[in-house]
Amino acid sequence: MARHPKSIADSIRPERIPEHLRLDAAKKLVPAPLGEQDAAARRFLAGAQAAGFGLDNLWGTIDRTGHEPSVREVALALIGPGRTAMVFVSTPADTSRLSEQSRTERAACAEAATEHLDPDLVALAQGLPEPSDRWAIDAFRDAGFLHVGELAYLRLDLRTGRKPPSRPVRWPEGIVVRPVQDLSPASPDRHRLAHVLEHSYRDTLDCPELCGLRDTEDVIESHLATGEFDPARWMLAFDGAQAVGCILISLIPDTGSAELVYIGLAPEARGRGLGAALLTDSINRLADSPAQSLVCAVDRRNAPALRLYKGLGFAEFSSRDAWVKPITHHGPRNVH
Repeated sequence: MARHPKSIADSIRPERIPEHLRLDAAKKLVPAPLGEQDAAARRFLAGAQAAGFGLDNLWGTIDRTGHEPSVREVALALIGPGRTAMVFVSTPADTSRLSEQSRTERAACAEAATEHLDPDLVALAQGLPEPSDRWAIDAFRDAGFLHVGELAYLRLDLRTGRKPPSRPVRWPEGIVVRPVQDLSPASPDRHRLAHVLEHSYRDTLDCPELCGLRDTEDVIESHLATGEFDPARWMLAFDGAQAVGCILISLIPDTGSAELVYIGLAPEARGRGLGAALLTDSINRLADSPAQSLVCAVDRRNAPALRLYKGLGFAEFSSRDAWVKPITHHGPRNVH
């Protein structure tokens, strides 16, 4: 049964993990085979430092009854672009034997990590556990996160020899499409993109619970920070003088892929084949790119989008359960 964060035991008092215990805490966060936990944790800490992520929002429960203190449960909130933070919680050593105490402590740590985020820097915290990770889902739920859907991760193979053939693009009558030009603050195209995004959220089937939880400017900043922004791959669709749709593609050099960052249509542009045309056109444009695949995430409840993607050859390769928590101005509870 779901529990409100106020029900987290008052005796559970997570604390900010001191530097000398960070390696111990990292071992709880990074799953690794027996005997490899230390090396995996050290790689994690080195990677976080290299990427410029601070570990000030690493919170845990510490057992001080023994000769040396040890970390029991832990949660980490990493601040990202667009005033978001990604939250991670400790992985149980044995997922087949989960105690109520560990569940309570894990949730308390997740609550502490989010309660101490600065609302001026973070508007929304999020967790993306695998659907089978019930221990993580319980932690997010108990810490006051809102479930916004299960995401299916899809991939379209673009490799030579398996590349989908170029398809003809059938644009709806009256539709004109062009790349964005200038997305600097207050630029006309940034205003047009914000307009399209806001209108695309109306009656959306893709995580509708997110509507209203983030400022549109924060959303744009998050999109811009995904991979390498190339204005030639960010397209606006117009019906007359009005922007009614967009598709945003970014290359991810580290993985040799491209990502469908966002595709959206205003309500008046739906049902005309514009989404299929935008996606088909973008796939064709990737033919001369180094990307070996195009990946995207979609809410499983969004049946029209799933049909479109699978009809174009996308196949599912992973899934995540999406949980979010708005960050507001209030004092932290039950932590020190």
